[in-house]
Amino acid sequence: MSVETHVAPQTFAHKHWTHTKEPKVKGTKIVHWAAASGLLMAIATQAYSGTIRDDRDPRLYLDLGASSAYASVGRVDGTTNSYSFLASGTLIAKEWVLTAAHVVKGATSLNFMIGGDTYAATGWVANSSFNSGNLVAGYDIGLIHLGAQVTDVLPAARYTGVNELGALAASVGFGKTGTGVTGAVSLDFQKRAGQNKVDAYYPVRKGTPNVILTDFDRPGVPSESSFGSASPLDLEYLIAPGDSGGGLFADFGSGPALIGVHSFVWGKLDGNPDSDYGDASGDTRVSVFNSWIDGAMSGQSGRPGNGGGKKGGLSSFVLNDYEVSYFGDFAALPEPATLTLLALGGLPAVRRRRKT
Repeated sequence: MSVETHVAPQTFAHKHWTHTKEPKVKGTKIVHWAAASGLLMAIATQAYSGTIRDDRDPRLYLDLGASSAYASVGRVDGTTNSYSFLASGTLIAKEWVLTAAHVVKGATSLNFMIGGDTYAATGWVANSSFNSGNLVAGYDIGLIHLGAQVTDVLPAARYTGVNELGALAASVGFGKTGTGVTGAVSLDFQKRAGQNKVDAYYPVRKGTPNVILTDFDRPGVPSESSFGSASPLDLEYLIAPGDSGGGLFADFGSGPALIGVHSFVWGKLDGNPDSDYGDASGDTRVSVFNSWIDGAMSGQSGRPGNGGGKKGGLSSFVLNDYEVSYFGDFAALPEPATLTLLALGGLPAVRRRRKT
C-alpha cells in the first residue's frame, strides 16, 4: 500500500493543517535501507533507545518496555523538507498522540506506529511558547492528530497532581541505546524502558516549574550523580536520541500515569550530553499542560497545524544531517554545550510494503 502525502494548508483559527491523502496506514511495515546517518538536534554521534546500567542484562529493559503498562508508547516516523527522522510519542486518546514540540515543529509528514499498525497523522501542533533557544523553559510539548482511531491499545492516563518529585518513574521510548559507560552508541528501533527517580524540577525564579529532571547514577561511584540520591535503581536508565516525545510514567496508587514528555539530555557533569553516567534528562511536565492539551484536542487552543505557528513550515532550528546544535546559555543554568534535543534525524528513505 503506497502512502501519498501532500501539504495542503487550510486556515483554522490562524493555524495550518497538514493533510494526508490516506489517513490510516494499517497493516504495513517500514523497512529502513541502512543505519541512521546523522542526528537532528543532537550531537553527531550514534545512540539508541535509552542507555542502561553496564552491569544489567539488556533484555530486562526490553521486557519492561514491552510491558502492557507502557503499550501506549509508540514510534513516530517523520519527514521534513530535507530528511526523515525517528522519535517517540504516547497515545493519550484514541486519535491523539502526545509528543515533544521539536518533533512536530517543521515536520511535513508524520506516522505513528503502535500495536503493530501504522497511522498517518492528519495534523499536529506545537505549544506556541516553545523556544529551542530556551529549552529549559519547558514548553517542549506537542500533539499529533491521527487520521483513524486506535482501538486496540488503551491510551495512557495523564497525571493531574503536583507530587512528581521523588516518584519512582519509568522512561519509555524508541531511541538509541548503550550503557552508562559507553553512552548512547547504536540504534535497533526497539522499545525500551528503564527506571529513575524524579530528582528535581528545573528551577525557575517565579511561577510553576515546567521541567522534570532525572539523572543517571553510576553504581558504586557517588561522584557521578548530578543531584538527588547517588544510589542507582535496579534498572537505572537515561533517555537518548530518538526518545524525544516518549513518556515518563509514575504510579501514584491508581496505575501508571504519564507525568512527562522526553525533551532533552543535559551533560551536567562532563559537558557532553551523550547519555552516559552522570548525565541528566529533562521532561516537559504533563500536569502543567493538561489544560493546554485538552484545549488543543477540543479545538479551543487552535487546530493542529504543520508548525504550531501562523506561518507553519520549517522552523529556524531544523538542521541538516551532521549539524550540531546546543541549547542553554542561562545564568546559573546549563551551559550552551551541555544540552541536546533528542529527535533522531537523517534517516534514509523508507519503503512501505503491504503486510503479508
